[in-house]
Amino acid sequence: MEKFLYFTDGNAIDAAQDFACIPLSRFIGFTMAADDNASLSMNFVSSGSNSSAVNELDKIDLTITASTHKKVIKSICKAINAASFAENSGLIAVADVLGSEFADPDITGCAISIDS
Repeated sequence: MEKFLYFTDGNAIDAAQDFACIPLSRFIGFTMAADDNASLSMNFVSSGSNSSAVNELDKIDLTITASTHKKVIKSICKAINAASFAENSGLIAVADVLGSEFADPDITGCAISIDS
């Protein structure tokens, strides 16, 4: 069974890109989201119409406590590896801002950018 990563941006779920639920199999790694020390991007193979383009990515930009990148990455990896289907049907809340559920307490927000 596939695991899914769940994200909300904190807005009511009433518009495009207010939430994303992405298959773990599309995850390709972490990068710095912006030119600061309080951001972390989770990059995914694109689900959009331009998915054949080499540079097209779906991105979740996490806002984190400054300089906690490694700690946050470890927590996300732990949540992914610990998730059991019996407990949560394979759904892993990485940054559910709307529901106040995070894989790590140093995650404080997220922005969702899906290639469509």
